[in-house]
Amino acid sequence: MNVSLPNVSLSLLLFFPLTLLLFGQSATKKNDDYKLTVSVDLVGVLATVTTGEGALVSGLKSEDFHIYENGQLQEIVVFAKEADQPLRLCLLFDSSASIASELKTQQDAAIEFLQSIFRPRIDRVSILQFSDEVEQLQKFGSRLELLNRAIQSIKPGGGTSLYDAVSLASESLSTQAGRRVIVVVSDGEDTTSHVSLHECLRTAQNSEAVLYALVVQPIKGEVGRNLAGEHTMIFLANRTGGRFFKVSSAESLRASYVSISDELRTQYYLGYYSKQKPKGGEFRRIEVRVSEPNYTIRAREGYYPRK
Repeated sequence: MNVSLPNVSLSLLLFFPLTLLLFGQSATKKNDDYKLTVSVDLVGVLATVTTGEGALVSGLKSEDFHIYENGQLQEIVVFAKEADQPLRLCLLFDSSASIASELKTQQDAAIEFLQSIFRPRIDRVSILQFSDEVEQLQKFGSRLELLNRAIQSIKPGGGTSLYDAVSLASESLSTQAGRRVIVVVSDGEDTTSHVSLHECLRTAQNSEAVLYALVVQPIKGEVGRNLAGEHTMIFLANRTGGRFFKVSSAESLRASYVSISDELRTQYYLGYYSKQKPKGGEFRRIEVRVSEPNYTIRAREGYYPRK
């Protein structure tokens, strides 16, 4: 079964030849744009490898990895490092009243972050804000000035629809080719979402998105702070193979963005076709290992196959 993805420019094909080579896609020219056709049966996993001390590991090869689904070894048919893969990034900003005092600092730090990682020729970024409702301020774009303008346009007010925002971002990423990443800035306390936490996680895992959570702490001490929101953000990050950061100052926010930027430059993309018999609805657990036993791997914990 094949699904047609949105048009992408010739520059993307030049910087992403691996997609054409290993996915078996066809490209047809129309008005100087190209359309990719990607097999939806391919299971993609974005993996981060660190040493025992937490240092990022680069330079690994396909043969260094082993990937298992429900305990069964799978054949890696696609392997790519960061430089081979375009980035599809959703930046989610909590614009609820609860963190209004932190908003300007968050906007400035996010603009600096984009400046450090963004490659206009191949990367695409979407900007969303959420309070009572979720609003997409900028669809996946390649013009840095428009992305910055969207970030600067965020206005505070209302409740917090965190789960709805993550679900919407995940759904939009599911049709994008490349590494799929969500960075969400929030205190994590959901008050107005229509979807549940479980539904939110399921959508994120099935989209192959890795979620990085910047947990804003408007109340700096433990006393008087609702920790349930923080635990939710940590839960989503861990289950998607991402990472969470506790943000209590402008300095810690910028340091968190630097850590995410470094990680995005050293990730590995692994793809395989499941050896499991087609059976929709059941959760399939993914485990990624490397030959070096002292290394730690972070990747999404699994997915629900299509029925």
